[in-house]
Parts: sequence; C-alpha cells; structure tokens
Amino acid sequence: MRAGEERTFLEIHSRSVRGLASGFYPQAIIDGWAGGASDAQVQKFGENPDREIRLIAELDGEPVGLGSLVVANNELRACYVVPEAARRGVGTALVERIERIARENGVSRLELHSSVNAEPFYLSVGYRVADRTQHRLRDNLAMDAVKMEKHLD
Repeated sequence: MRAGEERTFLEIHSRSVRGLASGFYPQAIIDGWAGGASDAQVQKFGENPDREIRLIAELDGEPVGLGSLVVANNELRACYVVPEAARRGVGTALVERIERIARENGVSRLELHSSVNAEPFYLSVGYRVADRTQHRLRDNLAMDAVKMEKHLD
C-alpha cells in the first residue's frame, strides 16, 4: 500500500464485507464490521499503531483486494476482495505475498481470525481450524469467527 491509499484500503474492506458476508451475519454485525472511510476513520487508520504491513491488490489497474500482516503478532490480520473480483485468484495471491513477507521477517507460523464465510477459502490455502470463537467488533458486538493457523515452510 502506498501513502495516500488509506481511504482505498478502507473502502475495499467495506465493499467486501457488505458484498460477501451479508448472507452469513446479521445486519448489525455487517454494519459494525464493515466500518467506513470518513476523514476521521482514514486518519485513525493511517496512524497504524500495530505497524501492519498493508497491501492493495489490483486487477486491470483497479484496486480490488487488500491484505495486512502484523509481524510482531505472527498475525495475518486481513485479506479482503471486492465481490466482482472474488474467485479470480486475488485472495490467494494476497495470502501468498503475506506469507512470503512473513517468512522474510522470520515468522514461521501465522494465525488469523477468519469470518465464517471465509473459512473455506483459508482451508483451501493451507490453514487449519484451531478453534471456533467470537471476535469483538468496535461496538463490542460479538461476531462468530474461526481461529486458524498455518506453519510456513
């Protein structure tokens, strides 16, 4: 992700959640999870206190996916693709790039909290279910989630 692309990152996230997860979660969860891209949200996101490594994927010159890695936590924090680019290899390419960056930074195992709808995707790229859990959203809403992990070769 280049400087100045914070709003694009947040917009991809929101479009992905609203377009791909709405059949799996109640509207209140979708609204709390999707967030937004107001000036205040963009500014807060830009602060990056966890030192995420953030990626934006493009198809035909258009931003269509995002990924993020928190090296200090061995955490694949995010992988989202807009609905019109789903099942076109964008998510797989993002995960492969995140894993390569993780290895370059000495990470040998990644963890993530997957949404219920994304579990099959992560299974398909080699992650395994470690636990079924809940993730707390900003408004303290509890969202069903799947803790997953993968040992990197």
